Amino acid sequence: MSNPLFRDDDPLYKHSITTQVLTGAPPDENCPVCKSSRYLNPNIRFLMNPVCYHKMCESCVDRIFMQGPAPCPVIACGKTLRKNKFRKQTFEDVAVEREVDVRKRVALTFNKRQDDFDTLREYNDYLEEVEQITFNLVNKIDVKETEAKLVEYETANKELISTNAARQAAEMMAFAQATEAEKESQRLAREMAVREREEERREQEELKAATLNALASGDKGAVKVIQEVQLKRSGERKRRQADEQMKLKSLAEGRSLLKSSLLAGTRKKILEDGPFNPLGGLNDTNEHYVVQDYYENKWLENVRNDMAAQAGGYFVEEYYGRSLFEAFSGLTFFVDEEATRIEEEKRATTYTDLMISDAVS
Repeated sequence: MSNPLFRDDDPLYKHSITTQVLTGAPPDENCPVCKSSRYLNPNIRFLMNPVCYHKMCESCVDRIFMQGPAPCPVIACGKTLRKNKFRKQTFEDVAVEREVDVRKRVALTFNKRQDDFDTLREYNDYLEEVEQITFNLVNKIDVKETEAKLVEYETANKELISTNAARQAAEMMAFAQATEAEKESQRLAREMAVREREEERREQEELKAATLNALASGDKGAVKVIQEVQLKRSGERKRRQADEQMKLKSLAEGRSLLKSSLLAGTRKKILEDGPFNPLGGLNDTNEHYVVQDYYENKWLENVRNDMAAQAGGYFVEEYYGRSLFEAFSGLTFFVDEEATRIEEEKRATTYTDLMISDAVS
């Protein structure tokens, strides 16, 4: 029965069928070169080369490729293999193993992110192109043209690929540091809890022993003093515990901020040089109206000429601006259009997340 992931003329498929026919056992249990089987040698270790994905035992690999590169000994293959490329197979299905390797290779070259594009449409088109290239390489469709396109893109975007790779490495380092810091905080919290229980137990034993001794001696005043001292110690211990918890919380928050700053720094885009703007480009002017310096209104003339009102800090111009702002509030806001826009953004975000998840998996 043919494997749907391989064509009948694929050497990998022929190798699987030939091995199974000659040995009478599944191909993953026998070496196609020396015909050693796991039944006779339970400790046999199979290795695979990602050039042709043919599997053979470790002894054959050492024997055939000890002197350097050599052709694959599997029938109908003949590809040149190197010993340092052999590795243990991760997935049981060779087709899955090959597809994962292809996706890793493509992901190393096509490593753009959404913030590298001006619009969501451009980013989705980019993801579709990457998936098409991956599909062609996995299924061996137009391999030469696809490989040429891959090399051309890598040559044209070498600097961007290096930048995104460095950004990804920084994010992974920040995540690893944050994870390690979280483990350290949890370890310190556990140690602190153990110390608190041990200290409380010791104080209880000391109080019990001191109270019994005081009662045995008949000194009631000493019992009261002991209880007061114990109460004071308990209060000091609680304050110390609260201080330690605050320190741990501050340490965790600081590490979280450090992680956020590292990730934000990797995503920060280079802006064009220009004059410093403390408001970050924010403009408080309204595009729908312009506040005039004077409006003719009889009952405002008294306020305008009232020295007491002006001395108190009241300006008629502020009344003008507030009145116009209240008059125009809501006139440019349309609920249906805003709801439609929000719904479209949600759908676009969901679609992008699904595409990214499929590309990564």
